[in-house]
Amino acid sequence: MHPHRTAARIALHVLLLATVLGCLVHFFPGGTDTTHTVQETGAPAAYPPDFAQRLARVQGMRLAAGGHAEPPQGLAWQDAAGEPETGDPAARKGGTVRLGNAGPYPANFLHFGSTAPQFFHHSLFRMLEIPLAARHPATGATIPGTARQWAVKGNTVYYRLNPAARYTNGRPLRAADYVLGALLRLECGCAEGDALRAGIESVEAAGEHLLIVTLRHGTYRAEQAAAQLLHPAEPGFYAEFGSDYRERYAQRIPPTTAAYTVGRTQRGRLVVLQHVPDWWAAHEKFYRHRFNADRIEHHFPNDEAQHWELFLRGGLDVLQTRNIAAWERYRELAPPAIRFRDFTADSPAPPYGIAVNAGTVASLPLRRGLMHAMDMDAAVQLIFRGEAERLRSFTTGYADISPTDTPEYRHDPAAARACFAQAGFTRAGGDGILRRGDGSRLSVRLAYTPSDKVDALVNTLVQSARACGAEIVPEPLAWQDIARMMQDGRHEMVFWATAAGGDAPDYARHFGREAHGFDAPFHAHDAALEELAADFAAATDAATRRGLARQIDRRIQELAVWLPAWRENRVHAAHHPRIKFPDCPACRFSTPEPYDVAEAHLFWVDDTP
Repeated sequence: MHPHRTAARIALHVLLLATVLGCLVHFFPGGTDTTHTVQETGAPAAYPPDFAQRLARVQGMRLAAGGHAEPPQGLAWQDAAGEPETGDPAARKGGTVRLGNAGPYPANFLHFGSTAPQFFHHSLFRMLEIPLAARHPATGATIPGTARQWAVKGNTVYYRLNPAARYTNGRPLRAADYVLGALLRLECGCAEGDALRAGIESVEAAGEHLLIVTLRHGTYRAEQAAAQLLHPAEPGFYAEFGSDYRERYAQRIPPTTAAYTVGRTQRGRLVVLQHVPDWWAAHEKFYRHRFNADRIEHHFPNDEAQHWELFLRGGLDVLQTRNIAAWERYRELAPPAIRFRDFTADSPAPPYGIAVNAGTVASLPLRRGLMHAMDMDAAVQLIFRGEAERLRSFTTGYADISPTDTPEYRHDPAAARACFAQAGFTRAGGDGILRRGDGSRLSVRLAYTPSDKVDALVNTLVQSARACGAEIVPEPLAWQDIARMMQDGRHEMVFWATAAGGDAPDYARHFGREAHGFDAPFHAHDAALEELAADFAAATDAATRRGLARQIDRRIQELAVWLPAWRENRVHAAHHPRIKFPDCPACRFSTPEPYDVAEAHLFWVDDTP
């Protein structure tokens, strides 16, 4: 599974996730129109005057900058010289592409440290930035990013940076910028810092263009694993970093290594990405046929109907949906020039489902009873009528890593009542809800953000649970309120999902010893599961990872902290003929996926008559 395809799948799932969770900011006329100017300079900025002292204060991880070390002799340096270039040589440069976003307008433009998920950051940062090392979209091999060469020895990765690499503000990229980026994330006290501390033992800048990274454990494709964790920080931009970082920097546009930067925003409605003039990687082998458009407009309509209306008027160039009924109407109404494609996704699936907080619902028999009481099969059938499939595993869409024999909790009133009896709920009250001997009722709160789909899901689960003697109390809340509740661990059950991505699942993010916040609503605190998650992160071969994934899925089921919901893996896409997609051996995927390629920025604009 190549990263562009995987990341694109995340984007498709994020569209659904945003619909499920509800928009934070609605589409409205008259939003504040802001032009973001970039002060370009070729001079490097100074590092903070107390940089060395702050590095020395870091606990549990070593950060160093300013030294000049030579890499060990005999390293096997790699540069992917034999890999085919990415993209289509027929691609043209220039033009504007207009895309619609079903998710909310971003509340901030923070590169790290946001206190709630910002779904647009996937398109703004993850799909645009050039990492230290990347994965070839067709062959899966590691290819250069900002590093032109890399070598691995044990748990240590050596990166030789490309001296031509620049930020979007024109300043040069230096090895110590990655050290600064790590320091700021650690000082921020955010999830990104926790991930760094969990995965990396040390980061050292040995000169301007040599970066040395030691992982805590050996892992599969270590050069890619380290690159996913580390992001540079341009020191001039972060010169005012402090305890008020989240407020001070919320609406500032951070310089990155990407081909685009934000040129204009209209609050609630529009984010315009402008191509960086003389972009440093424009002629590099693996990037010269990508990022072809001069300008990309991200529009934020209210709903799918507005997306379609904009698309027909030419206000959007690409439209995708998973709603088959709407899709059939669109095809009937569309002019002949519109291109339509349908495909089935087989990619990492976000774990849509009911997350149960083992901290507030502490009884294991009670949790197992709830798993049997909630009829998720009936809910999924009601909502999608065959257009989506039930998730069967926490690890879905990871090719041969995904288990195929994970045990399930089937809807079973008799099994549910037996489990409830083990938890002490043995007699029914006048309303049919089971009670303990002390009179306490079997009542559990389910938090969710209202939408047509989730309302229908919750109603079905409430009714099926009541038939088993359990009361599920619906708790409809705004997504930001649910995020705060999960941060504090106050929820009992929550309809939940988080983005999936990468070549393998990140179990430690959800179940590891340091897992917390909206990525970890389970609060399982299970030593066996924590150890399995750590072992998976350290595994270096496919067979070991596959076996550990199977054990992890079974342990999640045993702990009864997650009831899987659905996987919408049928995708329907349309685009105007002016948008062209590649047709070349190095960029041809297993199915025709225009949205996938659009997210990978392999498309181009052709306005010739």
